[in-house]
Amino acid sequence: MKIGIEVQRLFRKKKFGIEISSLELIKKLRDIEPAHEFVIFAKNDEDRACLETSGNVKIKLVAGKMFADFEQFFLPLAVRREGVDILHCTGNTTPYFCSAPIVQTLHDVIFMDDISETDSYYQRFGNHYRRRMVPIVTPRSEIVITVSEYEKERIIQRLGIADQKIHVVYNGLDEKRFYPRPYDSHVSVKRKYDLPEDFILFLGNASFRKNADRVIEAYVQYSRKSDNPMALVAPGLTQDFIINKLSKYKFPFDKQKFITPGYILDQDLSSIYGLSKIFLFPSISEGFGMPVIEAMACGSPVITSNTSSMPEIAGNAAILIDPASASSIADALLSLSGNESLRLHKIDKGFSNATRFNWTASAEKVLSLYDRVLKRVQNPQTTAAFLRKEYSTSKR
Repeated sequence: MKIGIEVQRLFRKKKFGIEISSLELIKKLRDIEPAHEFVIFAKNDEDRACLETSGNVKIKLVAGKMFADFEQFFLPLAVRREGVDILHCTGNTTPYFCSAPIVQTLHDVIFMDDISETDSYYQRFGNHYRRRMVPIVTPRSEIVITVSEYEKERIIQRLGIADQKIHVVYNGLDEKRFYPRPYDSHVSVKRKYDLPEDFILFLGNASFRKNADRVIEAYVQYSRKSDNPMALVAPGLTQDFIINKLSKYKFPFDKQKFITPGYILDQDLSSIYGLSKIFLFPSISEGFGMPVIEAMACGSPVITSNTSSMPEIAGNAAILIDPASASSIADALLSLSGNESLRLHKIDKGFSNATRFNWTASAEKVLSLYDRVLKRVQNPQTTAAFLRKEYSTSKR
């Protein structure tokens, strides 16, 4: 089978959730199924070394300046030229016209919710594009993959897609990167980012969904109640952002307490998790929440939200909080930082929970879905997906 996999921003240097999870999936597919040929469609960018052409992997660079021209014009042309049997689109949207049957990974439908005006122009443009395209293209896909049972229900409710068309495939964990290591192995990373001995780690950025405003408010409350508050390390925030938010609470900015090292390189992330005393992930909404299991696997106790997919992914290993309540977050920080027995208990639970997620199982399930699609389209009695009614009879 010749399988096309689209990851538009795979080669960008600063990778985020879609690129990271897609890269791990591709590597595992390559290794466990050498008989298949995988053609990777992506834009050219700085990090070409993250995936190279090998025996059963071919890299096909595709032109395009924005989401739309890459996906709707240049990608279908490249797919036709390569003659792939199936195209797997990993970034939520797909081409409207395509010569190959499509498997679509729809990580979440958060973009269907209200779009915050505080998000960047790039973020808002992306959300508006997905909001318009997903309801149009998703019914035409042969199979839709999503990353949690929570998100599957949301897709059914928001798009009216039939239950049997949607398949949950959890993201996996790269056990070679995320595992507990001795403190000595972290020393160079600690020095590189100028980190304190004890700190709370918050990886979210300034977008509304990541809940940074509430994090700052909660940290102020925590600091005022704690005799020795730990520093907050926030790679995704700027000093100006934090200072602006602190002014609302008349709380002074201290560069020893608010540390903003900037983007964390992939190879350093596991050490940052391992060094942190608490990992804070109070997101408003997540389709999966990959950082939760990464932090657990590295030995950091997790505080995360009691909403969306987080309880499903975190199991009983995290302290669950109300992300809309700064007091709820602050109380959890106080509880974990002031009770070493509880902290160690959650670390132990986290190690166990993280073992539920692995890329081998995920890749095997994805391969079975590819096989299902190929059998369906090769059956001459099967009608093309975009000519069938794929909507459920009710939108629940």
